[in-house]
Amino acid sequence: MSDLLFPAASPEAVAQAWRNERPDLDHHGLAITLRIRSLAMLIDHHIEVIADDLELGMKDLMLLFALRRSGPPYCMRPTDVFRLLKVTSGAATYRADKLVERGVANRIPDPRDRRGQLIQLSEEGMRLVDVAITRLAESSSKCLDSLDSKEGELDQIGHLLHSLEAGWMEITPLSENPLARSDDSGL
Repeated sequence: MSDLLFPAASPEAVAQAWRNERPDLDHHGLAITLRIRSLAMLIDHHIEVIADDLELGMKDLMLLFALRRSGPPYCMRPTDVFRLLKVTSGAATYRADKLVERGVANRIPDPRDRRGQLIQLSEEGMRLVDVAITRLAESSSKCLDSLDSKEGELDQIGHLLHSLEAGWMEITPLSENPLARSDDSGL
C-alpha cells in the first residue's frame, strides 16, 4: 500500500502532483507530511538493515530495545510485551519463545506472581541490542552533521516535531494511536 501513496519519487514531486490534481486543497500540511513519511520510511529501512545484520526481525529488535531501556534487571511481563507489540497474547508468546530459542532472552519467574514469568534480556541479547543502538545512534548523529547545534537548529527541529506530533496525537483517537504513551512502543 505504501507504494501507492508514496511512489519512488521525491516528496516534493509527489506533493506537486497532488497540487496539480487537487489545487482546491491546502497543501502545506500534506507536503510536510509526505516529507516526514519519507524520512520515517528511510529510518525504518535503516533499522531493518541493522536487524537483518544481527539476524533479527525488526519487531524482535524493537522488543530487545524495550527490554534494554527498561533498566536492570532488563525484563518485562508478557502482558507488557503484547501491549508493546500491539498483538494478541498468543502472538506475543510466540515472539518471546523465538527470542528465548535464539538465546537473546530468557524466561524467569516473576517475583511478584509465583504463577507468572518475565521475559528477560540475556547476555547475548544485551550484546546485540547494544550493537544495534550504537549503530542507530551513530547513523542518527551523522544525519544531523549538516545542522548547526550552536544556532539552536537541533532544538528548533525537536520543538517543531514535538508540536507536529502533538497535532497528530490530537486528531488520532487514543484507542487507535500506535504511539499512545501508556505503553513503551518506541525505540
